[in-house]
Amino acid sequence: MQKLFAVLVIVIALSPQLAKAGPSEDAAMVRAQWEEVYNSGDADKFVALYTKDATLFGSTAQLFTGSDGVRAYYSKLPPGIKAKMGDQQAIAVGSNVLLSSGFASFTLKDGTVVPYRLTLALVKVDGQWLIAQHHGSPVPK
Repeated sequence: MQKLFAVLVIVIALSPQLAKAGPSEDAAMVRAQWEEVYNSGDADKFVALYTKDATLFGSTAQLFTGSDGVRAYYSKLPPGIKAKMGDQQAIAVGSNVLLSSGFASFTLKDGTVVPYRLTLALVKVDGQWLIAQHHGSPVPK
């Protein structure tokens, strides 16, 4: 009985740490969702990943804002490009704000791979991490 009690105490004591993901894990989850949606080619699915007032600097000179801007940006991308997330770092700047910076690569239809830097500001809205700000730029040669 004492052994069972000791095991329960350890499990209960460790449960909050086991159940909580850290900034890197939370950011990696969002980045994985983003990659999956990007590769689906469905611009409308992106809207669910971003806040309603998000800002997005993608591969064009234009700043896109809000849900309509997110949809407009992704609907203008050429079809057939595939994204692959790379290494990233994330830090929590508050309990509901994460900053994620890292790399992604985009493979064009002809097989050319274009390496990118990708920075996302993530905010927790109703328990879900959403992208509030997005900036991408090619890796300098």
